[in-house]
Amino acid sequence: MSSKPGFEDLIISIFENAPYGIISFKSIRDERDKIIDFECLFINPKAERIVGVPSHEMVGNTLLTVMPGNKTAGIFDRYVDVVETRKSTSFKNHYDGEHFDNWFEIHASALGDGITISFLDISDHEMAIRKAKASEARYEQLFQESIDSIFITNSELLLLEANNSMLTTFGYNRGSIRNFSLKNLFLNEDDFIRFNKEFYKNDRVEEFEAELLLNDGKSGICLINVVELSQSEDGLRLYQGIIKDITRKKLSERELIWAEKLSMTGKIARSIAHEVRNPLTNLSLALAQLKDEIPPEVDEADLYIDIIERNSKRIGNLITELLESSKPKSLKLTKTLLNGVVAETLLLVKDRLKLQGMKLIEDYDSSIPLIPLDSDQMKTALINLFINAIEAMKMGEGVLTIRTYFEDRTVYLEVADNGIGIPEENINSLFEPFFTAKATGMGLGLTAVQNIIKSHAGKISASSVLGEGTVFHVSFGID
Repeated sequence: MSSKPGFEDLIISIFENAPYGIISFKSIRDERDKIIDFECLFINPKAERIVGVPSHEMVGNTLLTVMPGNKTAGIFDRYVDVVETRKSTSFKNHYDGEHFDNWFEIHASALGDGITISFLDISDHEMAIRKAKASEARYEQLFQESIDSIFITNSELLLLEANNSMLTTFGYNRGSIRNFSLKNLFLNEDDFIRFNKEFYKNDRVEEFEAELLLNDGKSGICLINVVELSQSEDGLRLYQGIIKDITRKKLSERELIWAEKLSMTGKIARSIAHEVRNPLTNLSLALAQLKDEIPPEVDEADLYIDIIERNSKRIGNLITELLESSKPKSLKLTKTLLNGVVAETLLLVKDRLKLQGMKLIEDYDSSIPLIPLDSDQMKTALINLFINAIEAMKMGEGVLTIRTYFEDRTVYLEVADNGIGIPEENINSLFEPFFTAKATGMGLGLTAVQNIIKSHAGKISASSVLGEGTVFHVSFGID
């Protein structure tokens, strides 16, 4: 007849088959009743496997004799505290001693004048967590230190997070950009509408080019990419976006195209000059000979000869203008105050302004430093800009505004009018050879202006609003 196992046998069976290590100790105290070590009373099979010490070597021996690393790891002091305070504790601890280099999860409870500990080797789990955290830290570092602007947004295109580059580029702080709509970064609403349509149609946006509002009220041409990142714990769909400022690249491309067009203009000009000037010279010589041979009594001869002479001269001047507009300028540079050159050039058009009943506003920055200029060449460029502005304005209503200022080691000149303005689609073509909106003219004036400005290592651009006017922006960097 079998008997049921006793309570003690049941407890031992539980301990021996537990999935975690269990060790019981009693306190060893000195003459001052201070705990100086623990004697092992019991160790279960799981604990033997974890610590790598068999039961017969562990039971009856002391903790610090078998595993002195408990002291240096700070675990021994925590055990003493449990016995003295009678308060159980649970903690994770790295143990680097004897044959160990492991992480353990430990629970300790007081038992009489001793302690019972249960523990698990969680090294694999802890290493996985630490690798994940290291990976997350590396991602965070890449996120924050990227030169490009990176952001996290939801499906409503509200920004949830942005890296340091984006905050700097667009002039926001971390608090103000949260739940900030991506729409607010677009200079033109039509661009955002196209962007929004592509995003909702494809659930992503690739290589979208648009002009965005940057820091300090400036704008830049940017490429935007947005892809789905993941879903958050609450089911919110998240997207990661990258914005790359390609303004400089675009400007470089435009400079290259401009140089190629100017080179082609020069080739055309030289070809035309060669093909036209020779016959034109022969025509002038023949005309001179004809004048000597026509009898005085032919009354109408002088009228027709005059017409031929004037138009021959005009053709010659147009060819010269064509050659000059495309030819690199040979400059005689001297350190000069731009304000003075501008003021002197304005004297040449003030009579025209007065006759047209137009107003002149001059605003010069006295802090502007001297810059290398060929005064004669610069006056040629400026008078062209001034006359263009005057011709764009209505008689009696025109206001020509001239402004200079110095900022970020750059000298700026603005020539503004309140004329008819320029259509947006024509702005980028203004400085191209042969482009003109006038009924008369070859479209070489602004090409020549740009050639002169660029010969001075300067830059020129234009902005305009139809019906409100145009502003030409000229700038010269200071080394």
